[in-house]
Amino acid sequence: MTRFRILAAALVASIALAQEPAAATGNIDLPGQIPGLAVTDLKAAWTAPAGWTAGTWQRLGIGAAGLVGLSLALDRPVDRGVRRSNLSSYDPWANRLSTLGSTGAIAIAGGAYLGGLLADQPKVREFGADAAFAMLVAQVGVVLPAKYLVGRSRPTVEAGPASFTPLRGDPSFPSAHAALSFSLATVISAYADNPWASAAAYGGATLVGLARIEQRDHFVSDVAAGAAIGILSAKAVMLRHRILRLEAGKRVDLSLAPAWSGNRAGLLVKVQF
Repeated sequence: MTRFRILAAALVASIALAQEPAAATGNIDLPGQIPGLAVTDLKAAWTAPAGWTAGTWQRLGIGAAGLVGLSLALDRPVDRGVRRSNLSSYDPWANRLSTLGSTGAIAIAGGAYLGGLLADQPKVREFGADAAFAMLVAQVGVVLPAKYLVGRSRPTVEAGPASFTPLRGDPSFPSAHAALSFSLATVISAYADNPWASAAAYGGATLVGLARIEQRDHFVSDVAAGAAIGILSAKAVMLRHRILRLEAGKRVDLSLAPAWSGNRAGLLVKVQF
């Protein structure tokens, strides 16, 4: 498993290294800035809905209704099929994939950040920071509050997909593993800007979700909701960080040059923002 994480981290780092440096960007994710950035990212995630328009709420509602409706229809038959099937031979692979959706994803993001910091590779560092904060927002900002507010029982409880007890101890909805793996996949896809890399990243995240269903830790709708949260969180974090980097990279260039007009001499002052 350790070798797998090292290879995965190396692959992600090489993808980030292949990118062209962004023009006129500033540093917002150096070690001393991490606590403040974490606080503002979470605050932005929690306060963003207050600024949404009616159209945004409508589109979100329609999308959520479609996603939840379809996945809820699959919850019972898929779990029944998993329970009746003899899938024990897949358990070792499911365990490995589950790790990729938890400590493995964190190791990839953290490894890329530290590697980029130590090697003075800003794009690798930025990739690691974006991935880490995307997972933070998905997990702490959305998944954990939703889990305890919804309080859905896990499939292994055998209470069915319609069993909800808010504020219970081991809730199922949404899937944290799916949220983490899909947030990482979204950041990889954005930085790689390559269809093959995107397919590999999202394919791996999908396998993590399937592994959680095979282990009967989650229903289909748990995984679908976690995937949506991961993707949206990553996109929101990357957009916010991009704006902050552009703002931090702004500088004022002042240049002076002699100028003549008729019999008069002076200085031409040029200020560029």
